Amino acid sequence: MSYLKGMIEEMQETEGKKHRKKKVIVCILAVLVLLTAGFLGYRVYANYKEEQFFKSVKLREIKVKPMTLKHKEKDVFTEAYQKESQDQIDKQKKKNYTIQKPMVIQNAYGTNTTALYYYGKTDRASYAVCTVEAPNAGAAVYKHKLKSKKKYSTTHEYQIIGLSAGTRNKVTMEFFNEENRAVEKQYFYVDIPEDDVIPRILKKSKGSSEQKMEDGLFALLGHDKAQNANIYLYDNNGVNRGRMPLNDYRTDRLLFIGDDMAYSYDFNKIAMVNRLGKVTKTYDLGENYEFHHDFLYAEKQNKFICLVNDKKQDTIEDIVISVDVKTGEVKELIDFEDYFKTMRLLAYRPKKNTYGGTGLDWLHLNSMNMIDDDSMIFSSREQSTLIKMKNVFEKPEVDYLIHGGTVYNGTDYQKYLLKKEGNFVGQAGQHTISVEHDKSLPKGQYYLYMFNNNYGYSATIKNFDWSMFPGTGTMKEGEKSMYYKYLVDENKRTYKLVQSFSIPYSPIVSSVEHLKNNISFGSGTSKTFGEYDKDGKLIYSFYYDADKYSYRVMKYDFEGYLFRE
Repeated sequence: MSYLKGMIEEMQETEGKKHRKKKVIVCILAVLVLLTAGFLGYRVYANYKEEQFFKSVKLREIKVKPMTLKHKEKDVFTEAYQKESQDQIDKQKKKNYTIQKPMVIQNAYGTNTTALYYYGKTDRASYAVCTVEAPNAGAAVYKHKLKSKKKYSTTHEYQIIGLSAGTRNKVTMEFFNEENRAVEKQYFYVDIPEDDVIPRILKKSKGSSEQKMEDGLFALLGHDKAQNANIYLYDNNGVNRGRMPLNDYRTDRLLFIGDDMAYSYDFNKIAMVNRLGKVTKTYDLGENYEFHHDFLYAEKQNKFICLVNDKKQDTIEDIVISVDVKTGEVKELIDFEDYFKTMRLLAYRPKKNTYGGTGLDWLHLNSMNMIDDDSMIFSSREQSTLIKMKNVFEKPEVDYLIHGGTVYNGTDYQKYLLKKEGNFVGQAGQHTISVEHDKSLPKGQYYLYMFNNNYGYSATIKNFDWSMFPGTGTMKEGEKSMYYKYLVDENKRTYKLVQSFSIPYSPIVSSVEHLKNNISFGSGTSKTFGEYDKDGKLIYSFYYDADKYSYRVMKYDFEGYLFRE
């Protein structure tokens, strides 16, 4: 009996354990159900709240009064000036600025008179789209995705350019998350004071082309030479959108290197400016060299290449130097007198050169461009010649010359002349030589294009046979200048004219450049700039106020620098 009783008790205990285990499992399942329901409920509620947030994002006006900074130092390009700016900005950053209540400073670093420094934080990572409008001035809508350190960021720090002087500007800031949903939309107004220094657009003309102008801002470079040393920015309606001050000399182009922009700001100095407008580094060419006409960037070597005068020599506009971007080291690359001794010796020396000095301007280099990593093309206005130099950084050599006259007949340089294919008049007094590589062309072929001034004069070559250049003009008058595009075949040692069209006449200075599908231009003494389509039909041109001219007008979209590509 006791055995049976033990069996029953054991069975009862086992059943109890099973029952208790089942109750625990049921409890656990109940808790899991409740947790899941709670989580799902929370997610539903959170999603609901999130949707409500996005629905609540409406474009609204915020009140912004841009600050201005104070400076004891007057030279924008000094470390002292930039430190004064940065110290004041860093002090302000300690306050709680958000994108709903941002910090806005006009011309924070002194490098663009109408630009705004914008700073604000948010708890939602996003990117920003900025639209700048000045409807009372007739400005074109200027809308871009702003570039930041990260693609999506909770800290928004930008330089906003494109505001117009002398009018009220509307600035719209929109912020979007990774799903391209707006997390904030706002606009504010900024009144920019009048700036009498900015050249006025006196007239604009529509051409026959229906092609749209490319996005970007026209930059007037060297307006009235160095008398007003600034860069002036204009939109596609010819409305001024900013002034970038320089010191005592123009810049001949803007260069974009990594995340920064570079330009010359004095006779022998270059500035590197970051996307916020801050001058981060300057370069000095030294006391013996001074800029003229052009400088560019050689990416492989990480060097600036500069056309300069050597003030120790009795010639001008015939020296090429490099400046190391990393170290600032200055090195002479080419003294053209070493390669064209006969031409230098044959040159007639006027009592005064173009600039009123006594230096012999026997070559007058006025532009250059990289052909490949170690070869370059140079434009000589005085000889109406294009000069290709190879092995520029190691052991420079003359490779070829493109010239449509007889200047080199009977000299050792005649052997370098490429053969002209076709019946056309060669370039005369040309400017802004550029290189265009086309992947459809076989190896050894490429295009050269330029502003062919069509100007028939040389101050130092008395026996220049201008009968070889019919239709050329004088300093006072001329029928037309031209866009010229050559196809060069280095294998056959030939060149031919593949495209040309008329441009308003300018005997000196001036520029053309390819910008995506169009061709922008600046005709100096005609005081005009504008844009043609790829076939040479005018889209728009603008006539500006000047005592003399602007040296060049180049167009920039600032993509990759201020704006996301």
